[in-house]
Formats: sequence, C-alpha cells, structure tokens
Amino acid sequence: MIYYPYFRGRQFDLRALTEFASQAMTKNVIPIIEPVRDVPALPKTIATFGAHQQPLAVIQNPQVDHYNFQAAKRYPIDDLFTAPSIQRAYVLTPLLPARLLNDSLVIVQHYADLKLFLDRGWIPDSATLLVPPEARIRQLLTGRRFGHLFDHYAVPEHSFDFTEMPDSFWSNDIEFARQYHEIGFSDYLTQGATYFDHGHPSRTVALHLIYLANGQVRIRHFVSDQHDDFKHQREKYFEALAKAVKWIKTQPAINQTTATAKLATLAEDHHFPGMGVLKALTIEHHLAIMTRYLDSASI
Repeated sequence: MIYYPYFRGRQFDLRALTEFASQAMTKNVIPIIEPVRDVPALPKTIATFGAHQQPLAVIQNPQVDHYNFQAAKRYPIDDLFTAPSIQRAYVLTPLLPARLLNDSLVIVQHYADLKLFLDRGWIPDSATLLVPPEARIRQLLTGRRFGHLFDHYAVPEHSFDFTEMPDSFWSNDIEFARQYHEIGFSDYLTQGATYFDHGHPSRTVALHLIYLANGQVRIRHFVSDQHDDFKHQREKYFEALAKAVKWIKTQPAINQTTATAKLATLAEDHHFPGMGVLKALTIEHHLAIMTRYLDSASI
C-alpha cells in the first residue's frame, strides 16, 4: 500500500518535504509535487529525494499558478529526473500527448478525460493512475494499477467554526483501497485541493493535527480564542499552540512525533517562528503519522 501526499510547491511545503526526505525510513510514501513557483527550493527538494533514494513524483504539466507558462526556468529541474527515485507525473487533460504516459504517474481529475484516453487506447498498462473515488471510474480501471485521490479537508466558512467540532474522523483510506483492490491512495493533507496564490491573515489561528485511534486516522483542531479581527497573530498563535501542546502531552507515543516535540519546545520557549514554520511542522507531523498508519496496517 502506497500513500501519495499531494503538494503544491509552496515554500514551506518544500521545506517540510526536504526534512522528510532526509529522515524517511520508508519507500511507501511517495509525495507528489505540483510546481507553482520557479524557486531554488524546488530543485533543492527534488535533489534531496534523489540523494537519499527516496521516491518522489513531480508533475510535468502543472495546472495551477504560472510555473508551466515560463519557457525559461531560472532554477531548472529537468536534469534531476536521472535519479532512479524521481518519477514524472502528469495531470490528465484532453491535450496531453499519450506518448508521455509510459511508466508515469497519472492524476485523473475528470471521468470524461479518462474515458477518452481509455477508449482510444492511449493509457499504457505501465502507468499508475490516481483517480477520484467514484464507482463509474473504478469500473473503467479493472485490472489496472490505480489508487484514489480524495480531498479529506472540509474547510468551514470561518476557522473559528472548528471549535464546534474540535475532533473528527479523517480517513480509513487503507481499508477503502483494499476493498476496491487499489495499490494506494492520495490526499491533499490538511491544505485542501483548492489552490490560493497568496496567503492572507486570518481572524483565527488554527492548528490541525492528525492522529491514530482504533485503526483510523482522526484529526484534531486547535483554535485561538481571539477571532474578532485580523490583528494579534502572534498572540493568537500562542493561544492555539497552548491547546495543542496540552493535548499532545496526553497522547500515546504513536501520536507523538519530532514535529510535536518541536511544537512543545516553541511553547516552552514562548517563541513565535512565523506561520510558515508552523505550517511546515504540521506537514512533518502529518507525514510521520501517515507512515505509522501504513506500518500499522501491514502488521
């Protein structure tokens, strides 16, 4: 069973991925990067995965932001695909040349695109597909290598609304994948499928940490008390962090990670490293917990 966490190549996504590649002890987590910015962190991250022989898939035809429209890249990545662990991936679109799909990871977004390519015989058996979890799509893929891609992150209109349901079910993706004879699964972590070009201040600071319980993945939300305006981000951060650290200390070892230890240290030192660092730590924690989820399911 393989987990394919789906990332857009934002600065702190790449930072977290570089940290993961340096420490990963599994080949069953294959991150997907959809590049959105021509930045030096992108080739650095890919090179780190290659150097540590950790698997990584990089989308060659990104569909968001403007990376795909830059003819000349300041920080090119083409030479990095010579590393055996770095795989090319493509988002399936009607104009995608079929010759590119041999041995590739293919991201399917729409039933009509998939049916078109299958009807024309344009998808080779060597391709691995990640598809929406729809029955009509699974019926088309009998006998092929495929997994599902699902957006588990339900975003309320206001982050403060998380206080109404601070703890909820996240996924049982392994059980779902086994039921339909899939080779793996993918999600957008706690960032959601919708892409935003620029971040913006929020009335509420919220931390989202997944954890394992009863063979499932659950999620816990920690929300700042202040939410009346866009000011006092630092103070709101400490309010949310204090709640998170209090909960972390009650958790068994399987739900405690290097990232949660760093969060506890930040709380003890009363240090505010910036929201980007906080995001990177929650990503590191997410990848660690999902690795343990895969390990627990293989026992």
